[in-house]
Amino acid sequence: MITSAVHVETVTTADQSLLRAVRETLHEADEALMCVAFAQEKGLYLLDRELSDLRRRKRRVRLLVTTTFQATSPAALSLAYGQGIDVRVLNPGGGTYHPKVYLGLGGGRASAVVGSANLTGGLFSNVEAAVRLRGLAGEPAIRGVLDWSEALWSDGRAEAWQPALAADAGEETFAPGLYEALRAEVARDRVFHTLGRAPRVNVVTEINPAQLYVETERSRDKRGGSEPIPAWMFNLAWERLRTHGRLANTELLNDLRVHRSSAVCAILSRLPGVKKEEGRRIGLLWGRNFRKTGNGSCPSERG
Repeated sequence: MITSAVHVETVTTADQSLLRAVRETLHEADEALMCVAFAQEKGLYLLDRELSDLRRRKRRVRLLVTTTFQATSPAALSLAYGQGIDVRVLNPGGGTYHPKVYLGLGGGRASAVVGSANLTGGLFSNVEAAVRLRGLAGEPAIRGVLDWSEALWSDGRAEAWQPALAADAGEETFAPGLYEALRAEVARDRVFHTLGRAPRVNVVTEINPAQLYVETERSRDKRGGSEPIPAWMFNLAWERLRTHGRLANTELLNDLRVHRSSAVCAILSRLPGVKKEEGRRIGLLWGRNFRKTGNGSCPSERG
C-alpha cells in the first residue's frame, strides 16, 4: 500500500549505510540523476553493478559535474560516457558548483540521497554523512530536491561532455605518496604473501602509475603470466584504511567490490604505517591504532 509519508534517515560512511543508500537508490530506479561536484573512476566502480543494471534495462542515467578544480578526472567522464550515462559539465564561473545529490525515480516514487559525498571513493572511504528521503515523487520535501536538480541540469551554462573534449582520458593513477611507497616496497622484495591461514605467493612483475601486475599460480595457469590490478582498487583500500583506521578483507571484497582483495591487502600490509590485524579475520590496521615499532614514515594521501 502506497502512503504519502516521506521516510527520512541519516546515512554515513561510518557504518557503510551511505554507500548502500546510493546503491539502493539506483537499483530501485527507472531513471537516475546524479548532481555532484566531482566524479572519479573509483566512485563509478563502486556503483558499477547498479549502473550496469540500469543500462541493461535501457533506463536513463544522467551525471552533472564540474571540472573547475580538476578533481573530476577525464578518465571518470570517459568511463561514465562509455557506460551510456548522459554527462554534462557545469562551471558557473561566478560561483562554485558543489552539490552532492543522488536521485532515483520510478513508479511515481523517488529516492534522494543528499549530503557531503561526491562520486568518488568518498562514498565509502571518507568521513561523510547524508540524508536519504524516500516517498512519493510529489511530496514537497522530495519534489523540492527533484525540481532543484532538474533546474541545475537545464542550466544554460551546462555543456554536454563528449570524449573528443578530453585530449587523453587515460586511467586513474595511484595516489601521490602511495605510488612511491609501493614502488619502494616492490623494489625491496617483489614477493608478497597473502594474509590468510594458507599464505599464497604473489609476485609483482611490474608497477606503473596506473596498474600493478601480479603473478600467482592461478594467473600462470589462466594467462600464462601476471594479471593487472588497477590503481583505483589500491586507492579505495588506502583511503578507507587511512580514514577509518581499519580495513577488513571482507569489506574490500564485498563492500568495495575489489575482486583482487587478497593481493591488495597483502601488498598494503607491508607499507610503512600499516600492520596486519591480529586474530582470525584478515584485516589491516593503520598506524594510529597500534604502537609503531620503527617501521618508517607514512606515505602521504591525496585529498
